Amino acid sequence: MQTGLHRIAALVLVIIVVCWGILLSPPLKSLRPLIGLPEHLPASRFNGFAAEIIPPSREDAEWYLARIAHYYHALFATLIYAMLVIGSRLYRGEWRDALLLGFIGTLLTVIGGIGYAYVARTPPLHGIFIGGLAILYASGLLLATRIKPSDVLEYAQRIGLILLLIGGAIGGYIGASYMDDEAKKAFIEAKILSRYDPDLAEHNELWRAWVAHKHAMLAVAMAMAFLIALKLVTPPYSRIVKLASYMVLAGLIVTALATYAVWPFGGIAHIVITPASLTLLLGATILSFKTVRSNPFDTKGLLAWSLRIGSILLWVSVIVPGVIVAVSLRKPTLFINPEFRDPAWDWAELAYSIGHWHILLAGWGIILLLSAIATQTYRSQRISKIATIGGWLALIGYVLSSITVNLYMLGGKPEPYQPNPYNNIWLETLVEPSLMVMALGIAVSSAIILLEELKNILKVASRSP
Repeated sequence: MQTGLHRIAALVLVIIVVCWGILLSPPLKSLRPLIGLPEHLPASRFNGFAAEIIPPSREDAEWYLARIAHYYHALFATLIYAMLVIGSRLYRGEWRDALLLGFIGTLLTVIGGIGYAYVARTPPLHGIFIGGLAILYASGLLLATRIKPSDVLEYAQRIGLILLLIGGAIGGYIGASYMDDEAKKAFIEAKILSRYDPDLAEHNELWRAWVAHKHAMLAVAMAMAFLIALKLVTPPYSRIVKLASYMVLAGLIVTALATYAVWPFGGIAHIVITPASLTLLLGATILSFKTVRSNPFDTKGLLAWSLRIGSILLWVSVIVPGVIVAVSLRKPTLFINPEFRDPAWDWAELAYSIGHWHILLAGWGIILLLSAIATQTYRSQRISKIATIGGWLALIGYVLSSITVNLYMLGGKPEPYQPNPYNNIWLETLVEPSLMVMALGIAVSSAIILLEELKNILKVASRSP
């Protein structure tokens, strides 16, 4: 029963935070007054369709950046908690107190973070936010001592948790720097400058730590979600599986540590990050295609197919566009002319930075959703099939939106900056319909998981004396 309550809590918290972000997105600004929310968010500017990313006023820019940081920490916390909950059914060890700490920490992080970002910038709300992160961190420390690995991939999971804790400590250092007014001012200026050209900000030590923190945390978290999903559809032992497992382990460690090295050494760390991350992804791709589940309408078969499809998708929608952008940053290429750092591409570069991040973040969430479907206990085969269909809709929508958003980011012609043109043809005809399919699938499968868990809990409760 207790695990069921945590599954409900995790799913509800994720839904609340994601829906809050959708509600506050620029296209829905006219809807907000109807439910008592401000049409224009604090420290944002709007044209006819959308919000500016960085307002021109320094005070507004600082407020905007703070709001974004607190929202994404709240979202990240909910996904971390969801991973704890799903992992508790798969890995040996005592999870009860770690899950309780994870729930309390996540709840406080969401309340404090959303409250501070959108309600009032008050010390009590910020204190609740910081306290929540500290408690969530404590749940990770506790779990790191409890997991008992038995194979290479389980060791990778435990090491991934330790790497997340290292990243959390770096995040704590960055947050604590705000107590120094001079350091805070220089850091904010660096973040604003990096919006136009990251090279202009690399001199700032806190900015480098921040870049290392956020990139490593997402990369490690996605790898851990992959390992959770893979454990549900474990490939049979073979030499290639063993080799790929060590590739994942080595790639994960080196990618994370090299990314953290951006803090002291700067962008030169990419010399190590790039081959290490490719090794990690190649190992993950091999393992994905070695899974034995093949029935696409079985919950675990869906998960196995999603790992295969997702691995290919990362190459298509993240790696290949990333390479195109990387080689085109400072010199024209067949794909991008003039060079991508030319002011003519200002809007496209900003869109790419945001879209690239959200492809990865959404992928993390989809992996966890499909893992939740695969670990759910169903009352009937029919309900299981409906959940699986919902999962397929979510996966298909995610795949289509991830591919087509690259057309939105990179498919336009060079033109002066304009604030997120939501009437863009790629968005209206391809990206938004794909997101609707994904949202429908998430809604169907989430509703079934919630109902099934509630019924299971009530069934257990009715048997209690």
